[in-house]
Amino acid sequence: MEESKSASAAECLGPQCAAMVLDWLRARAGEAAGAGAGAVAVAGPRSEARQGLLWRSAPYSEDSPRIASTAELAGAIEHLQYAVFRRFENTLTRAERIRLDNSIENALFKVDRYLARADEAEVAANAPEVATLRAAIREGREKAERMRTQARRAELKLAQLTTLSPETFEEFVAELFESLGYEVEQTGGSGDEGADLRLRRKDMVAIVQCKYHKRGVVGSPELQKFLGTVHHTRSHKGFFVTTSSFSLAAERFVAEHPIELIDGPRLVELVQHAMGPGARREPLPAWF
Repeated sequence: MEESKSASAAECLGPQCAAMVLDWLRARAGEAAGAGAGAVAVAGPRSEARQGLLWRSAPYSEDSPRIASTAELAGAIEHLQYAVFRRFENTLTRAERIRLDNSIENALFKVDRYLARADEAEVAANAPEVATLRAAIREGREKAERMRTQARRAELKLAQLTTLSPETFEEFVAELFESLGYEVEQTGGSGDEGADLRLRRKDMVAIVQCKYHKRGVVGSPELQKFLGTVHHTRSHKGFFVTTSSFSLAAERFVAEHPIELIDGPRLVELVQHAMGPGARREPLPAWF
């Protein structure tokens, strides 16, 4: 019987179970200390309270059709907190997104059913956290949909790059960075020594210069000037985006400076990344 309980405890890996094991260990340590320094500690019969603490917990189970206790409700809310974070703050495959969406919906359904039968005190204790989670889910889905829309627009323009004007190319680059999760401000090169876009994401500030060329190579002199703009605007990083390519000297120059080079093939990769793991892999335009 004791071996069976130990095996069950070994399989219980959640935070609640870990706390229970710590409580149990503290109780055992107290018993040993009370037995005296030179005496052998003899464990008495386990109390009903301690046995209940160790072996009668009810952690949340995704396979269970309902939530049956306050402890299981707490486990469901903890499960939702992690699932929501993972769903909207990580880069996932399509299969992972579907699995997490289903897990979130199932957990919310069971939480709602449990709270509909709970007393007022339990509802009052848990309703604010559930409401916060619902708001986070709604905000995450709205942001994901905006990013998908921007990525689809960028994909359409990518197929038309050969016919874009410099102005519409700048708009294309702005939509691409928006689809990648940046806040984008179009400056049009005015007042910032040639920076066409200003980007923000969390604490990072960056600028973008867009150069639309069907032919030719961007050399290091242009990048040296752009580096001055990066420093002048107190940006953490600069993106130099072109439809052509960069010289070897340009690539060597940026190796030691906070500038990322984005040429035609790299633009294709970024659009495909913005579209997600399930995006079609079209061949590169012939003029890249």
